[in-house]
Amino acid sequence: MALLFSMSSFALATTYLPPAVSLERKSLRIINMHGTVGLPKGQWEMFIQHRFGTFGDGAYNWYGFDQSYMRIGLDYGLGKRITTGASRSSMNKIADAYVKWEIPMKSKSWTASWYSNVSINTNHRATIAGEPFYYSNRLRFINTLNISKNFGDRLLIGVTPSFIHINLANTTTSSNDIPVIGGYTRLKLSNRYALTAEVQKPMSDQFYNVIGGYKNTNRPASPYLGLGFEIFTAKHMFQLSVSNAQSMNETYYMVGENGGNAFKNFRFGFNIVRRW
Repeated sequence: MALLFSMSSFALATTYLPPAVSLERKSLRIINMHGTVGLPKGQWEMFIQHRFGTFGDGAYNWYGFDQSYMRIGLDYGLGKRITTGASRSSMNKIADAYVKWEIPMKSKSWTASWYSNVSINTNHRATIAGEPFYYSNRLRFINTLNISKNFGDRLLIGVTPSFIHINLANTTTSSNDIPVIGGYTRLKLSNRYALTAEVQKPMSDQFYNVIGGYKNTNRPASPYLGLGFEIFTAKHMFQLSVSNAQSMNETYYMVGENGGNAFKNFRFGFNIVRRW
């Protein structure tokens, strides 16, 4: 009896209890997009992202699983309201760094933050642009105002107006500066599971360019869309997703031609998140 009691006590002591945090604080990212909040001061979060080929690649390519890109990064709570991080992607060999400032809010159900990111395409210069080549050709920037509301810790809804600047652009058909509107949601199913979704879309066919003023430009035929399923474990979060974007960097998938919204244009992906 004593042995059975001891074993049951050990089982209760080691039973996993999900972290007692609200929906917006489960992780820094929803699928590809950043959520509103940052990390507590001194805390780290490591993330590993994988994206595969499209389901339309067919059985010969295992419906996209023969093709894979990866992104790995590290985030750190620099201050009470400031989080920073850096990552590296195999697609286009992109390195990026960001800072996020959580804006003080009076209401506990509302959160807001300012997110700024710079990405660097470290590919061979010949694949980026011709001569004369400038280092600034490699750079893209994004600034996002992120606002979210938590409805009874069951539903989280966020909106993300963004402004993207691309240093190198074909100014006859596109703009260096592109406004984008987007949003995301997280629906809690239980303490261990949640559903997520996110969308991003350039706001207008007519953008302003420093050279030439307002003009009609090419933009993606379909917005970026992503659907996800989250699993919380004792030490990790697993985020499974399908989306129509292969890139995992904001300044690429937000304004890139991700493919249409037909099922064949979507692809499987997953994120692994570890916080300590």
